[in-house]
Amino acid sequence: MAKKNADTNYNTNLASEYLMMSLLCRAGKDAYLSLGNKKGVDIIVKTDKGAICVVEVKGVNKRNDWLIGNSGKLPIAPNLIYAFVCFHGKIDELTSSADFWIIPSEKLKESTEHKIAGNSKTVYISNKYIRENYEEYKNSFKWLDAYLEAN
Repeated sequence: MAKKNADTNYNTNLASEYLMMSLLCRAGKDAYLSLGNKKGVDIIVKTDKGAICVVEVKGVNKRNDWLIGNSGKLPIAPNLIYAFVCFHGKIDELTSSADFWIIPSEKLKESTEHKIAGNSKTVYISNKYIRENYEEYKNSFKWLDAYLEAN
């Protein structure tokens, strides 16, 4: 049987979502994974007060830019948080770990480098820009915790 390659967009995104779900559960969060091919929400995290936070997971194997969507704009909402996952080209090495950045969408609105493709619809976030400018968000639930405590 031929070895399947984990480096496909679908597998990378799925692995990223399950990784984030695992980390959220390990951190004691009340998290729910949305299943399906054409879902609008990846993970929902509920606060102690009953509010919800939507975690949109974006994953890449290499240091490619993260594909956000095809709406022509960067979605921003008070309860929307992005989880950017990067496997650094080692998605098929099970002993290596991915890095992630948990960033509130409203923070991205303030200052970030996102691009809109020539079709005026496809939106990307720069991997390099996130790595260089969001170090305090790397591998930390600090900003998610702040949202959950406030709501």
